[in-house]
Amino acid sequence: MAQSTSEKRPVKKSERSSPLTDKIRARLSCDNLTLIWRPIGHYQELAKRRCQRIFAKPGKEYDLALFYHEMTFYVMSAWCTHMGGPLYEGEIEDYKGSCHVMCPWHAFMFDLKTGTNDIGLKQEVYPVKIEEGTVYVMYKYDLALHPFI
Repeated sequence: MAQSTSEKRPVKKSERSSPLTDKIRARLSCDNLTLIWRPIGHYQELAKRRCQRIFAKPGKEYDLALFYHEMTFYVMSAWCTHMGGPLYEGEIEDYKGSCHVMCPWHAFMFDLKTGTNDIGLKQEVYPVKIEEGTVYVMYKYDLALHPFI
């Protein structure tokens, strides 16, 4: 399962930023909310789609991307750290022997388990568990399959 790294790390020069990714980093680094298991839906329904967006209650910057590949769920930040592309619209591909998502904007590849890529960019990844047919993600905010009103 995907795991989260809670430690802060400096942004490398090779990590290009955009207003969206800068905003996400700033918000996530200053929030002191507790990570808890958040239900996102039933296994059978979620497994029907390989990639989908999970909405976070505070807004777009906190949304997640849910991936289903070879009977395993993976979750990472919804927006590519390169230029803010929607990873939930990406394609899952085998790359260098492991499963990756390809950003639809500039074809950057991110490992679904670690969130890493070849040039030093990194997506935040979050733990996933399944209990009694419900899929849960360890996250700070309430999550839903549709936008919060």
